[in-house]
Amino acid sequence: MKYPTNLIEVPAINTERLQLRKITIEDAENIFEYASDPVVNTFMPWETHKSINDTYDFIKMSDELFITSDIIDWAIEYKENKKMIGGISIRRWNDQNKCADVGYVLSRRYWNKGIITEALKSVIEFCFVQLKLNRVEAHCDENNYASQKVMEKAGMIYEGTLREKVLIKDKFVNMRFYSILKSEYKLG
Repeated sequence: MKYPTNLIEVPAINTERLQLRKITIEDAENIFEYASDPVVNTFMPWETHKSINDTYDFIKMSDELFITSDIIDWAIEYKENKKMIGGISIRRWNDQNKCADVGYVLSRRYWNKGIITEALKSVIEFCFVQLKLNRVEAHCDENNYASQKVMEKAGMIYEGTLREKVLIKDKFVNMRFYSILKSEYKLG
């Protein structure tokens, strides 16, 4: 897919505490640290990484999807220690309808610090300001209360629950859907 802005590389986004940047092979150990944690993986549709090779496969896939598809994967780097501590993605980017879906994951050590909310707000801003989208949406398992709070703190509005929408760990789960429109977005 060719992006409407003709992006040729994953753009860097800086916030007060974070740098969102391209995922690199040097991030493999940090990704494996959280992707192999079954607690972090509880609500994720992907399998817990069993070996570092699973992580290498993910990094390769991330590069390929940026080039061929509708996905931008960012590493979330914590500026304080220069460590990659999670990821955030724009998925299912639809330029015709000016909308995109966002997803995220974070190392358990960094939970409850407002990090994902900070990252999500910056990606929402990128979607509206740089990509000129009209709608940004996200969803989570109805039992993932922390993710629901993140979306709400980022200004997203709950739209409804889709029953048995996603297959996670061999079980269909209900997904809560949230969105924010460009008309609702406040810069800064």
